[in-house]
Amino acid sequence: MNEAIIEKFVEKVTAEKNKHSDRFYEIFSARGFLLERDSGSDIVRLSKESHLDDCEFLEALQNINYKNIYKKPHFDSIEENSKDDAAQYRHAYYDDIDTQLFDIDNNNYLHELFTHVIPIDEFRLNWKRDWYGKFNQFKEVVHLPEIRVYDLEPFIARFAKAISSIGISTWSSCEGHWGTPAYVIFDRKYHLIWFQTLLNKFIKKKLNLACNWKWLDNRGTINSPGDDTLKMYLELQEIARLIYKHRDDLINIKQHVTSLLTNEHKKMNKKNLLNTFEDFFDATIAENQSDI
Repeated sequence: MNEAIIEKFVEKVTAEKNKHSDRFYEIFSARGFLLERDSGSDIVRLSKESHLDDCEFLEALQNINYKNIYKKPHFDSIEENSKDDAAQYRHAYYDDIDTQLFDIDNNNYLHELFTHVIPIDEFRLNWKRDWYGKFNQFKEVVHLPEIRVYDLEPFIARFAKAISSIGISTWSSCEGHWGTPAYVIFDRKYHLIWFQTLLNKFIKKKLNLACNWKWLDNRGTINSPGDDTLKMYLELQEIARLIYKHRDDLINIKQHVTSLLTNEHKKMNKKNLLNTFEDFFDATIAENQSDI
């Protein structure tokens, strides 16, 4: 990764943020961690929507040499964690993160933080992801199991976490390397088509997008005009921030739309299914008089 791009990226996401806690919040949100903060205080904490392992990884990131001391297998997988186990929320980071322990004013540290390349040959696909991509599961499953920041490349991590938070299942993503486009692979056509619906009916109406989205099979490829990598990364951040901010509304809309689906929709090709999803989306917004 070009170090100049990392520095410009951090400068953009932390614009007008001078306090250490504010800068930490923006930088580590951009890195893919789901963070919360109290208005009017310096307290920053992990959201309880975070994977438990994000606590451990965040601890390791206090050290600029974290790659040498935190070596876990990477899994492009779904892990079932019991939400009934309150013990998973006992980690201190769910209450307060000591942001002073992170050397975010050091450019060398930031270079390490945003050059966490996932070794593809160590990926192991968990077939539960394929299960989540089936028609009935797409209709019925509201909340997907959390995914780990550690298993995501830095510049697409926030995007992958955001779409997962609204019930869109993916099994692979790539931030793009050496000038290539970023991409995300969705679990079967229903998740792909639902994201396309949100892109056309919600995201593009809220944001002035510059990147081109192309679709091949179940892969969405993101490329900015002129191969401007920084612009692509910043746009992925904008989209992720927007989705996560409105996640409750988007989950409710998806639940309503999927309640209208029948086995006839299961047989549709992608083009017809997209038209149907978009019609259902518009009808849901109108019926609920939503201003989303």
